[in-house]
Amino acid sequence: MKEEKNQPNGISRRKFIQGAAIGTVGIASAGFLAGCSSEGANQDASEPKTEQTANWTTPPEPIPESEIKNTIETDIVVVGAGSGGMVAALSAAEAGAKTVLLEKGSKSYAGPMWMAAIDSKLQKSMGVNIDKHEAVAEICRYGGHLADQKLVKLWADKSGEAMDWLTDIVESAGLKMMVETDLKVGYYKSYAVGHVVVPDPTPEIAHLGEYGSPLYIPVLTEKAKQLGIDIKYDTPAVQLIQEAGKVIGVIAGSPDSYTRYNVSKGVILATGGYGRNEEMLNDLCPTAQYCGSSIVPAVASGDGIKMAVWAGGALDPLHGVMVFDRGVMHKDTGTLGAPWSGGYLRTGSQPFLRVNVRGNRFVNEDLPYDYLWDASIMEPENVSWQIWDSNWKEDITRFHTTICSRVVPHPQAPPRDGLDYVEQEHASFIDKGLILKADTIEQLAEQMGVPVNNFKATIDRYNVLAKQGNDEDFGKIDFRLSTIEKGPFFAAKLSGTLLCNINGLRIDTNMQVLDENHNPITGLYAVGNDSGSFFSYNYPQMFGGLALGRTITFGRVAGISVANA
Repeated sequence: MKEEKNQPNGISRRKFIQGAAIGTVGIASAGFLAGCSSEGANQDASEPKTEQTANWTTPPEPIPESEIKNTIETDIVVVGAGSGGMVAALSAAEAGAKTVLLEKGSKSYAGPMWMAAIDSKLQKSMGVNIDKHEAVAEICRYGGHLADQKLVKLWADKSGEAMDWLTDIVESAGLKMMVETDLKVGYYKSYAVGHVVVPDPTPEIAHLGEYGSPLYIPVLTEKAKQLGIDIKYDTPAVQLIQEAGKVIGVIAGSPDSYTRYNVSKGVILATGGYGRNEEMLNDLCPTAQYCGSSIVPAVASGDGIKMAVWAGGALDPLHGVMVFDRGVMHKDTGTLGAPWSGGYLRTGSQPFLRVNVRGNRFVNEDLPYDYLWDASIMEPENVSWQIWDSNWKEDITRFHTTICSRVVPHPQAPPRDGLDYVEQEHASFIDKGLILKADTIEQLAEQMGVPVNNFKATIDRYNVLAKQGNDEDFGKIDFRLSTIEKGPFFAAKLSGTLLCNINGLRIDTNMQVLDENHNPITGLYAVGNDSGSFFSYNYPQMFGGLALGRTITFGRVAGISVANA
């Protein structure tokens, strides 16, 4: 059985997890942690046995009864009070279920903006008509069909209804829902699915925190209180309670003062995934180590997925991460991987010239965000340099990028930062050494540390292509070419920015967690980044807000499903 040592960690790990129910000591004695080589099997009994190191897959010891100070009876517990958890809790309560909402932070996480949906009443009123089967096919294609097409179709069928529900709530609070209909032109088709909550009236300029979930989370929180949902902040869930394989509750709180929550219907996991858990990223998704920065919230430490795995839940066979090509790094001290300490350059996704560390162009720069990151990984040192000149404002305006890479406001899109704001941000990055600035191309090459002659030749060639309006080398659309002639000149060393994991627990169309045999675990459900079965390999960037749209939609499906269980 030596071959198993050479397989990906996920395969041997999941074989190991199948024995989780026998407990930590039983697993160790079963030999899974020691490996299956013939040498191990024939090891002399007199040799000292080495103690195996526990990792995130190892079930913890049961919490002693002496540390459980309170017991609460309820119908449903939702773990995590972000978008998915809040929607699930509200939907369950509206369906008549007594609901407790646990959140380990002092408040709900609010960050994402766009929410993808099809056939919302707002889209219908605007004449937006999207072929559901085409959308499902395209989403599955992005993931190489390593997805449950039934779930993707479920999103397409139910997302409009879920968005209508949310629209009614936010509009009653004096806010407004809009759909981004100004779409990107290019080789990759874009879809008018992105819904965003904005102020009413809507400003032309706005920044992070002034639209999207930071606006609707407080509204949902207030509605949850009105419905009698018991929200417990600063209360991390730590262990699920099982009886004969059925999840019957969850233990939450802190050592010496835990509370047992017994449920009559089920537990819904919505803890935000494992994007901030270095051990889990290394184990499940090592490509995350090619990112130079991260904007994953600290609360996304894998709590829900770990608890489910300890309870016998199965994971997607391959894992990926959502990545934007905006991870700016210091040219000398910047590193890839943990602790992902680089910055976030919002113009990193603009289709300016990209070169590798040898000063050579290597790709059509007009790609979906993670595709350009992928292309950069293939180059020496797994990074690239983005190059622009002092005409950058005119260039960005002409590039006409959309969704979250959009800088210039447009009436058919939510508010954006604007060029003046970006100029201030660039100045700050120049001061920090994250953007290089030089009066000549030769000086810029020297600062970057790339071969001057190669770099100069690349710039000269790119200028020829831009002036003739025909990218003979890589086929970039003509209006996204830009000359680099007017000094001063600028460069930023870019990698990926990590946003979240896109794979997680296997689920069915009721959001119920599946075991290794694809059978549902009674009483256990998952949504958002705790769940899987939907994405793989790459995030479909051209469906603006698909991750949050799935989270909202499936949060609603889960809440109703469990309430009616």
